[in-house]
Amino acid sequence: MATRKSTSLTVDDYEFPRGAKGLATVVGAALFVLSTRRQFIEPRSVIHDHILARSVTAATYSKTVQDVIFYWILGVHGAGTAHFAYTKLQQYNVKLTSMAWFQWILTVFLGGSAAVKHFDDFVEKKELKAVKDI
Repeated sequence: MATRKSTSLTVDDYEFPRGAKGLATVVGAALFVLSTRRQFIEPRSVIHDHILARSVTAATYSKTVQDVIFYWILGVHGAGTAHFAYTKLQQYNVKLTSMAWFQWILTVFLGGSAAVKHFDDFVEKKELKAVKDI
């Protein structure tokens, strides 16, 4: 079993993803919100009136599909966030009680792998800056 290596670099700040990674984070958050609220698929909603009302099958299974999407996102992103906290945040000495820890956890939970890639890029920039400062 591999051991986690701690580095001398400490991440104590946060940066919201920009560009495609930021868009992926926002879309992930929107999909999570859409999958939590029944009102988005009930009659007189935009989704129901323009999409679900045209198909009896779609209207029949819409609640089941919404539940599957919600629990899938919750399970996959929850497990990924726990793994991220246990490996990457611990490796880069992010304090459990810091605001940066909370912000990174929330961003990774909502943004998934795009947010993890952003964290890796963020750490790489910090490492390059630390090397230049030496």
